[in-house]
Amino acid sequence: MLRKPGLFFIGAFAIAVLPACTQTSHPGKPADLGKPISSAAMEALIDEPGPIELKTVVGADWIADLSGLLNLNDPKAVQAGFKDHEESIKVYAHVVRHPTQGFFLVDTGVSKRLVEDPASLGVGWVLRKFAKIQRMQVREDTSSVIKSEGVPLKGVFMTHLHLDHISGMPDVPKDIPIYTGRGEPEYSSLVHMVVQGTEDSLLEGRPPLREFQFSKDQDGKFEGVIDVFGDGSFFAIQTPGHTPGHVSYLARTPTGPVLLTGDTAHTRWGWENDVEPGTYTDNRESERKSLLALKALSERHPKMIVKLGHQPLD
Repeated sequence: MLRKPGLFFIGAFAIAVLPACTQTSHPGKPADLGKPISSAAMEALIDEPGPIELKTVVGADWIADLSGLLNLNDPKAVQAGFKDHEESIKVYAHVVRHPTQGFFLVDTGVSKRLVEDPASLGVGWVLRKFAKIQRMQVREDTSSVIKSEGVPLKGVFMTHLHLDHISGMPDVPKDIPIYTGRGEPEYSSLVHMVVQGTEDSLLEGRPPLREFQFSKDQDGKFEGVIDVFGDGSFFAIQTPGHTPGHVSYLARTPTGPVLLTGDTAHTRWGWENDVEPGTYTDNRESERKSLLALKALSERHPKMIVKLGHQPLD
C-alpha cells in the first residue's frame, strides 16, 4: 500500500538529482510452481467446493490517508463529499492450507519487531515517519500465526512487496520461498530511493524471489491466470496497477470461492462503488482496469467471498 503521500518533497528533489531505483535489489528468478491457464478454465472450476482451508488474520490495526486509499477525484467520491483524513485500516495475513502441499501465507502480516524496533530492521527514519509505523497496533504477530499452525510454513505468496505487506518478514524463516508477480522486484520509481534499503534488509539472506510466469489470458478477462498447485484449487491472478507485478489470489474452499484482492481495492467503499485507490497507486488506469475485472468476476460468481486489501467487507 505504501506509496506517495508525504514523500512528494523527496520525489521532487530526486527528479532533479537522482535516477529512479528498483523496489529492491534482491534477486528474482522464474517460479518453479504453477502453470498458466485461461480465466475461462478457472471460472469453470471455482464454484465447485474445493480443498483449500483459508483463514484471514488481522496482524495489526493501522491508519492511512484516505487520499492514498481512494481516488478522491472520482466523480462518485466527489459526490459523496469525501475529504482527506486518516482512515482506519487493517494489515492482514491469510493462512492457506492445501491437503497435500501444506501451509502457506498470502502476505506476511506484521512482526512485533518491525513496530517496536524498526531501525534494527533497516527501516530509515523518513520511512518510519511517513509510513506512521509507530501507529501500528499489533493484534496477532506473524510469529504467533506460524507457530499456531503446528506445521512448517512451506511458502509465502505475495500480492506485492510494499512495506505493509512484507512487514511480517522478520518472523518468516530465511529459507522459505517467497513468490511474487513477474517484474515486481525490479520495477523502478523515485520513491524507492527511501524504500529499497528497507526492502533489501527485510529480504537479506533469503533465496531469490520466485516470480510467477504468467501468460496472456486467452479469454481477455485478466492479464493472466496461474493454477498455483496444478490441481485447480488455488489461483494467482495478474492484477497490475497498484504495482506492475501485483497479484490477487482465488481459493476454492469447502464453502465456496474466496477472492483475495490485495491492494487492487483497499477500502470497502471503493470496492462497492467501483472506485480505485488514490495516490498509493503506481498506475491508476491499470489499477482501475484490474479492480473492475475482479469486481466483474465476483458478480459472475455471487457466492464468492471477497477479502480486500485493508478493510473488511462485512
